[in-house]
Amino acid sequence: MNLFFWMLLNLGVPIAGPIFTLALVAPTHGWRVAKTLIAASVKDGQLFWCAIGLCAAAVYEAVTALERGSGGVPVLEFAIAGFCMLAFACSNIVMSSLVNARQDQAATCIRDRQKRFATGALSRVAIATSILATSLVATLFAILHVHLI
Repeated sequence: MNLFFWMLLNLGVPIAGPIFTLALVAPTHGWRVAKTLIAASVKDGQLFWCAIGLCAAAVYEAVTALERGSGGVPVLEFAIAGFCMLAFACSNIVMSSLVNARQDQAATCIRDRQKRFATGALSRVAIATSILATSLVATLFAILHVHLI
């Protein structure tokens, strides 16, 4: 498989696929609804889960290369450790952000004496971090793949 199709399958589908799928709502419900759904998916920390999945795929590819006996064992070991740490950091960030959002919403509900369901909206910093983390993991995964070719 050439590099373009590898990147399309391993990076494009998990990152851009869900966004394009949500855009399919536009013909039936309008662009306003589609844009709201796309923004909500990014706002709720979905990109952190994408980054965690990409880390898992990169670890699998590095472990497979180690089992085949590919050269550069220290690089592969460093890549495995690095991707595991990135996945752990992403999972901690999304968990902490969602717990904080839940507590903030619960405090608002108590003050307003209203019963609302927590949506788990993340802060702008967490959203920017999710975009940055996903971009970083995707770039590092592509570099690892090119290194293994």
